[in-house]
Amino acid sequence: EKQEQIKQAFEEWIWNDPASRETLFNIYNEKFNSIRAREDDGSHLTFPGMNPEITLRPHQLNAIARAVYGGNALFAHVVGAGKSFEMIAAAMKCKQIGLIHKALFVVPNHIIGDFSADFLRLYPGANVLMTTKKDFEKKKRKKFCARIATGDYDAVIIGHSQFEKIPISLERQQNSIHKQVDEITEALEQLAKEKENKFTIKQMEKVKFRLLAKLKQLNDSSKKDDIMNFEELFKDF
Repeated sequence: EKQEQIKQAFEEWIWNDPASRETLFNIYNEKFNSIRAREDDGSHLTFPGMNPEITLRPHQLNAIARAVYGGNALFAHVVGAGKSFEMIAAAMKCKQIGLIHKALFVVPNHIIGDFSADFLRLYPGANVLMTTKKDFEKKKRKKFCARIATGDYDAVIIGHSQFEKIPISLERQQNSIHKQVDEITEALEQLAKEKENKFTIKQMEKVKFRLLAKLKQLNDSSKKDDIMNFEELFKDF
């Protein structure tokens, strides 16, 4: 009850004292209300090759503008808002203006066919490569990855489980592990100086040991799957 009385008294005071109200108004805006989210306007965008029977809605155009001009985007719309068309149109627009050479769509395995159908419904003349489960069987994987790398596709559509079978380059993996090892080493040195919990130090040393073992395993070329890596398949990344 006293808390409510204090709130009420504050409201009465702030509205009855213009000078204080103006001061607090400016302090609040400077500290908490000084950043405004960017708004993108996609009304000016054109989409050569898009199905003329389909008209994108204003929020879809704005989302596409965000993806094209911002370099990344999260289409966090509700179900049925048209996210698939947004992704497809954004990718095609990026390709048309030279920002990318080939788009990669990684989707849940069970909707590969539906997503590919949506792509061709929106862009009937698009050159799309849709993967199947058999394409990533071990005996066919190398040949199929070569198709991805050499084909002039507008988009490649693969499933999550297939994407996991494409390795990243050895150099990138090594750099990533070296970075993690350096961070752990630095943290261990700091903990030793501060004489922190020995249990924490032991746990971090175990993580470091596992990373070094993984790094050694990466250098064992005899255990590698002889297929093209991610960077060779998709030059845009």
